[in-house]
Amino acid sequence: MAKSNGRRKRRDIFDERMLIVPFGIMFGIWIVAAVACSQQADRLLVAFLIYIGLFIGAGIGTYIALDQNRRELGRRLIMLMMGGLLLVVALFSDHGNMQIEGLFWAFLAGIGPYILLHYALAKIVGPLIFGRIWCGWACWFGMIFNLLPHQHSRFRLPAPWGWLRYLHFIASFVLVAILWLAFNYNGALGRNGLIWFVSGLLLYYVVGIGLALIMRDNRAFCKYLCPISVPMKVTSRFALVKVAGNQEADCANCNVCVEMCPMNIDIPKYIKNGERVLSTECTLCLTCINLCPDDDLWLSFGFDIGGKEHIDYVPPRSRQAAKPS
Repeated sequence: MAKSNGRRKRRDIFDERMLIVPFGIMFGIWIVAAVACSQQADRLLVAFLIYIGLFIGAGIGTYIALDQNRRELGRRLIMLMMGGLLLVVALFSDHGNMQIEGLFWAFLAGIGPYILLHYALAKIVGPLIFGRIWCGWACWFGMIFNLLPHQHSRFRLPAPWGWLRYLHFIASFVLVAILWLAFNYNGALGRNGLIWFVSGLLLYYVVGIGLALIMRDNRAFCKYLCPISVPMKVTSRFALVKVAGNQEADCANCNVCVEMCPMNIDIPKYIKNGERVLSTECTLCLTCINLCPDDDLWLSFGFDIGGKEHIDYVPPRSRQAAKPS
């Protein structure tokens, strides 16, 4: 896994040339929207086309044009735009309750095809290719948590705390099974589904923001309580796209990737063992790749079985701070 000389050269300045293609696509889509509007097409379709054009131009274009040290800001913008769009669609399309409980109702009752399709594509099949990319780029919870002030946590609670999300997953299933089998209550579709979805959204936002502020960690909810990560951790073990790196890199004197990883993954432990990053906690946010000062990390395509967890429960800067002067 040695680094080849043909890999990309690090870029530390904003490059306006990288905007040409995204902006070209954006204006092309806007022309299509203008033509559709002139033909009295559905206004919702026109608005959707305008937004998609803006997303490609302003969102993706800004991300790839930014210097690598500031791409995290671009990712937050993309996540806000993508997560916001998906949330609006989920709320107003009448496709059902997209919370994990909605999936359980849809499965037990054999209803809610859009709910089943959403989870199949984004949470089960998608991770087989891109891992937990949903968590890093499209989650409507993460898009809000990303805006909080504690982007890089100073610690992670011991491993047993991570099992709380599995208990949450099981408790949600048991609750749905009781409501469905004992009371014939359907929280997947219709008014009940919408009420359950919105109530769950508000509850997760309140709990997630509260945990982030108390624990000084924006992703605390994701690490310890989020039930949606449970099925994703299973299939992301087999993800074809993972982070790889230069086994000969001088990681011992750096650790920037460990410091800045929002999920506290000890990335050098994988790289030094000649492995890709096999952690199912990885959200493919690319923070480590963008911030590696020597360009010793990159995305790769291959087949290996993940699930080996190297988590840095006390990041290097906290260890340094704890040393007596």
